[in-house]
Amino acid sequence: MKWSAPFAALGLTLALVLPVQADESSIKQAPKADRLDEVLVTATSHESRVDMVPEAVTVITREQIDQMVAPTTIDILKDAAGVEVYNARGPLSSSSNNRVIMRGQGSVAARVLVLLNGVPQSGGQSGEFEWSFVNPRDIERIEVVRGPGSALYGSQAMGGVINIITRKPTSEKGETTLEAKYGTMNTTSLGAAHSQKYGDWGFYGSGTVGGTQGYRVAPQVSKSGGQPTNSRNMRQRNDWERGVVTYDIDPSSSLSMNLMHGHYSNRGTYDYMPDFQLFDNQREQGDLSYVKRFKGGEISAYGSVSYQSSTYDNAAASKTISGTSPAKQMDYQGGMKTHYDLGDYNTVSFGVDLKRTAYDRRNNNYATGTDAYGSSGGDSLTYGAFLQDELKLFDGRVVIVPGMRYEYTSLFDGYNELRAVGIARQDISKKILRSLTSRIGARYTATDWISFRAAYGEAFRAPTLHELYGVSNIGTSRYYGNEALKPERLKSIEGGVDITPLDDLRLSVTVYKNHATDYIDNVLTAAGPPKVYNRQNIGTVDTGGIETELEYRFLEHWRSFVNYQRCDPKLMTGAYRGQRITGTPLSTTSVGLTFNDPKLFSVSVVNRWVGKIFNDANNTTAYGKYDVLNVKLAKAFELDASKLEVSLDVSNALDVTVQETSTSEAPGRLITLGLAWLF
Repeated sequence: MKWSAPFAALGLTLALVLPVQADESSIKQAPKADRLDEVLVTATSHESRVDMVPEAVTVITREQIDQMVAPTTIDILKDAAGVEVYNARGPLSSSSNNRVIMRGQGSVAARVLVLLNGVPQSGGQSGEFEWSFVNPRDIERIEVVRGPGSALYGSQAMGGVINIITRKPTSEKGETTLEAKYGTMNTTSLGAAHSQKYGDWGFYGSGTVGGTQGYRVAPQVSKSGGQPTNSRNMRQRNDWERGVVTYDIDPSSSLSMNLMHGHYSNRGTYDYMPDFQLFDNQREQGDLSYVKRFKGGEISAYGSVSYQSSTYDNAAASKTISGTSPAKQMDYQGGMKTHYDLGDYNTVSFGVDLKRTAYDRRNNNYATGTDAYGSSGGDSLTYGAFLQDELKLFDGRVVIVPGMRYEYTSLFDGYNELRAVGIARQDISKKILRSLTSRIGARYTATDWISFRAAYGEAFRAPTLHELYGVSNIGTSRYYGNEALKPERLKSIEGGVDITPLDDLRLSVTVYKNHATDYIDNVLTAAGPPKVYNRQNIGTVDTGGIETELEYRFLEHWRSFVNYQRCDPKLMTGAYRGQRITGTPLSTTSVGLTFNDPKLFSVSVVNRWVGKIFNDANNTTAYGKYDVLNVKLAKAFELDASKLEVSLDVSNALDVTVQETSTSEAPGRLITLGLAWLF
């Protein structure tokens, strides 16, 4: 597959610009549908209306979140167009078992970038984000931008960018929420939140404590003897707290401080081993941001520091706990960006940022009789800068957005050791990576009900520290990093159309083609036992796909939608040429119907179908191929000075088997009754 970036970009732009000679009397500034009037900040790094950006975007609103069956934040994304969510071990499962896949990118967490209020959250050690870190009630909206975002956000934004926008204090009267939930599998959740403004100061605080017995670590067969295990007795617990302080310096500038703490653990009897700690993770984070608005533009800056520690037990025999494996990670980052209007039809944006990550991990005594089985660690330092121009031509009917970013990454202080197999500590040489990525997109509003968009983009992903230096054992398999890994690179072309023939009817269709080189994956290098896997650049991967969104609102209180995606990532080089990449569903479809009348009640019924998911490089084993039906009923009771909300959530109502890999199986139907008091 050959690419010529300049000619591809030029051809796309001309194809959109030339038709602008259409009858001007039939053209309006924006389509009629309210959804296209929504404002988002992720696609262009500053506030822009959805109908003015050339990317494929989805905005999930607070109203839509309230109508979803969403125990955690990652569940909110399950029915979004072009997004596949993997959390195959059930509700509230940990970050290492949760992934978001966009356009075939996401079988490794570091290929989709997650932002929280514009601040990158994916850690440099593995790229994982702990989705339970944010309570769904804290979220104002979620912005999803599909397609490569490296020209703005750098490494990790290969498949797309997800920006979680949280609520901020706005009311001087104060708003308080107390919430309790109880469900099957002894699932519990207690939460509280309070928000209030005091003059120029604002405060928002929230906390959640919960747990579930519904965490299934693997299909129920023992590692010894083939007998059913009792791992259903694993108890999962978590608590998450968040505090926000805002200060309005003057009418045009403000400061915001965001403090977060989270703790997550799985402990219990597993495979007849009592008090087994499957996983324990704790994270603290602090963010400080500043915004200054001025005539024709804005400047903003942020700084963030986070600390994460985790540990888990390893077992040498089915009835023996033989050690723990602690890991620690520190992330420091900061950035500044600005945009300025050069007249009515030209907006220039510029930004710089840096990030430092340091991690150390020890793997103790897995399937051996010795201590300190192995350890690994390393540091990374990344500097980046982007420049973007946004041109509005022909009274805003044509929008062209070119942009580019330069990024410099230094990987250093890497080391690893495998004492149990006789490999002493080795210190790994410093590695320097440089990238220059670009993107150009265009949008043409033909009439007040139809617009066309197209884009060419590039992406770059530096190997994570774990991919470079990591050593670990999972089950009877060993996994090794590879310090010689090259960065992944991707080129993408896409085109789409947004149609709103009626005020309440919207159709969006996007087709795309990706070409990725030096793709990183685990490769089996020894059949064992034990099986040995090494991280390698496996070659070129081509991905073609289509994403469709259809939404219709009718009879004032009703909303229906159908979201469909088809994604076909194939390996184009090497021993497995022509085979599909593992861990990515070939297709997903979500069909939903909601009724919401505040005076009566609300009900939501959504069916999600997941297609085939290949589990091995030869494509001989496949999982997926299941339907999950989710149902939610809710009723609000207005009291004198408060409101009481009662809800019933049924996840996987038909209790179907959900299995996406050979080592994971979701626990089945979950029924949850909720009660919330708002005053």
